[in-house]
Amino acid sequence: MKYEKKPFSCEEHVEILKDRGLKIPNEERAIKYLNTVGYFRLTGYMYHLQENDGTHKFKGEVSFDDIINLYQFDKKLRGIINEYLERVEVALRAKLTNYFSVNHGFFWLANKDLFADLVLYGGIIDEITEDFVDPQESFLKSFKLKYTSESFPPSNMALETLTMGKLTRLYKALKNDTEKMQIASDFNVPSSILTSWIIYLTNVRNICAHHARLWNKRVTADQPLIPSREKYKFKGEITSNFHIAIYGIISLINRLLSSFNPENSFIKRIEQIIEEHNIDTSLMGFPENWKKVATWHNE
Repeated sequence: MKYEKKPFSCEEHVEILKDRGLKIPNEERAIKYLNTVGYFRLTGYMYHLQENDGTHKFKGEVSFDDIINLYQFDKKLRGIINEYLERVEVALRAKLTNYFSVNHGFFWLANKDLFADLVLYGGIIDEITEDFVDPQESFLKSFKLKYTSESFPPSNMALETLTMGKLTRLYKALKNDTEKMQIASDFNVPSSILTSWIIYLTNVRNICAHHARLWNKRVTADQPLIPSREKYKFKGEITSNFHIAIYGIISLINRLLSSFNPENSFIKRIEQIIEEHNIDTSLMGFPENWKKVATWHNE
C-alpha cells in the first residue's frame, strides 16, 4: 500500500479542522501554531477528543485552544520530568564514582572482574577508549596532555562522558558486589529494582529529550519491576497500568528523588501544572481520587 495522502497548507488544515467540528476562535493564532509546531505533532493532542470511527469528528464543544492547552501542559511536564531525572542520573553517577573509586582505585572501570555482563561492559569500555583517542572534553584533553603514559581515563572523568543510557547499562553490567548493593540501598530499593527503573526511565528521558508527546503516552519499552515486598512496595493506589502510565513514572521518580532529597519540589510542580491547565488526569493513568490515594501522598 502506498502513502498517497496530499500535503495541505496551514490555511487548508484550519479549514479541515473546522469541517471536523473544531472551534477556532482565532484563525491567525491557529495558523501560527500550525506553522511553527506542525499539524502532525498537534494531532497527538487531538485524538482523544475525536470520534473513533474514522471520521475524525470532534466530540462536543472542542476548541483549538483546548489542544494548545494540552500541548503547553505536555511541554511543561516534559521539562519538569527531564530536570528531575537529571538529578537522579547525576546522583547515580556520583555514587558509582565514589564507592568504586574508594574501594578499587580511579581505574576500576578497566577491571573486568567487577562485571558480570562482559558483553555489555565491553561495548561501553570500547566507546570510552575510542573517545579518549581524540577527546572532546577539555578535562580529558588536559589529562591526556599531562599523563602521557595513560591510554584510558580515570573513572571519575570517564563517567562524566557517559549518557544516562550508557550509565544505566554500566550499572546493570556490574556484579552484585558490595558497592552495587550499597548504591541500590542508598536509593531505598533492591539492586534488581533499581536496574529495572533506571533503564525504564532512560526511555522516558529520551522521550523528553526528543520533545515527543508524553502526558498520556503508554511507555511500554523495558517495563519496570514493581516491588511487592512490604519493605519496598508503594503505598497508595497501584493502578492496572501503573507500570506504563505517567502516574507510575511520576511515582518512580518521586521514590528515587526522596531517597537523597526528600525536600524536593518535584510533586509540587507536577500538581501545580495539572491544576493550572485543568488536566483530565485519568488520561495520565491517575486513580480517580488521586489527591488522597496517589503513591506520593502515602509514602
